[in-house]
Formats: sequence, structure tokens, C-alpha cells
Amino acid sequence: MIFFSITLLLFFSIHFNSYSQSLIAGIPSADFVAHKDVEVTHETQWNFWNSPNKWNSFNFMCYGIGNNAELTFKINNLDNKTSKDLALGFGGKKVIDIFKKKHHLWEQKIVLGTNILYATQPNNFGIWSYALYSLRIPQLKTRLTGGISYGTSQIYGFRTKFIDNVKIETQTPNNIGTVLLGFEQPLTEHLSFIADWYSGTHALAAVISAIQYDIGNSVFILGYKIANNKESGSNALIFELMINIPTKKKNH
Repeated sequence: MIFFSITLLLFFSIHFNSYSQSLIAGIPSADFVAHKDVEVTHETQWNFWNSPNKWNSFNFMCYGIGNNAELTFKINNLDNKTSKDLALGFGGKKVIDIFKKKHHLWEQKIVLGTNILYATQPNNFGIWSYALYSLRIPQLKTRLTGGISYGTSQIYGFRTKFIDNVKIETQTPNNIGTVLLGFEQPLTEHLSFIADWYSGTHALAAVISAIQYDIGNSVFILGYKIANNKESGSNALIFELMINIPTKKKNH
């Protein structure tokens, strides 16, 4: 099924042209999907050096509704551990240009988003909301993003307890606020260095640094995740593939 999905996405990437991405590596970006376009993203996190090895994925689809806004549907924590932490989400993101005409060189933006989440185990609902500020430094073209978010265990997972340095099964849900930071630096026309970070102690608490490659309609990301601490999980390789599917031919 995974092979079929990736093959299908690669097929779409041959026929269309890309121009946006709705994540940096792990946190929301200041980009958005154009009106009536569809964007599909798959992210794999793989720790093959541990025994047993750990594979986890985040999958989402965005639909542009115009006015710098998009609707999102996501499937989190589809993994090789019977997906006991599987969660579904539906929500949206709005990007607001600040001083668009007066300070356009800095491309200052506010990013707002909210998602309603449903965990298949133990069959309950949660929420994830965030507010970010983003700007691009002229000349260098560096984009910096930072802000805060609040989420329940359906997005941030569970804090694993340790007693005498031994991991135990009892887990405590997280209902927490976090700091989000992001960095994007174009290197060439198609290649960029990106990084982002979630603060705290939870399943997403980590820094991810990666190389992003844009070609045609596809965005490929290859990076490495370093967990904030052992209670937040393990380090992992990151692979991400984003495909944008426009409803009409773009003018270049």
C-alpha cells in the first residue's frame, strides 16, 4: 500500500508544476495552497538502528479555498506499531500578509491555524491550534518563522515515564503549549536548507534539519530529527514528499 501511494504521487509529479509547501519540515509554513488546488504530503520518520526499528508517518492533504487560506485533512502516527496512536484531523490555515505594500521586501506574514483531532484509541477528540509570525530577510532571502501552539495528546502524543532510568508502560497525556521555530534558506533555484523545532517534552519535541529539493510539481525533503530528550522519543531519519495538483495550468 505504501509503495502504491508513493508510486501514485510520483506519477502526479511528472505532469504538474509546484510553487508552494504547507510545512517547513515539521511545523506549519507561511506558504499556502492556491485556490482550488490540492496538495498531498507524506512524511516518513524511520529509526532503523534501534531494535525493534521504528517507522512512523504523517500524511495530510490541503485544499486551497482562496483568500490565502486552505483546508487540511491529516492522518498522524500511521506506523509499524499497530498504529495505537493513530489520529485523524480536520482544520484549516490562514496566512495574513502584513504591510504588504509598504514592507513587501520583508514578506511579513501571520499564520493562524486550528485542527479538530480524533484518536482511534481511546476514541476521543482533541485540538491543535497555532499562531506564527514569519518574515524574509532581504538579500539573503532567509525566511524566519516563530510562534506558539496549544495541543492535546492527539497531536503531541504521550509523555513516557521513566523510573530509575527504566521505561515503563504508564503514560500521561500531554495538554501543552509549545514554542515553534522555523528556518528556511534558499541555496540555489531548486535547493534549500530548512530546519524547525518544537519545544517541550512530547512526541513532536525535536529539532529537524533537512535539505529540500524542488523539481516540477514535487518537493522532496531529506533530513534528520533529534529529539529534545529521551522522554520525547528517539532520533530518526526524515523523508518527505509533497505533490501539488493544480486545477488549471499556471502561467510562467
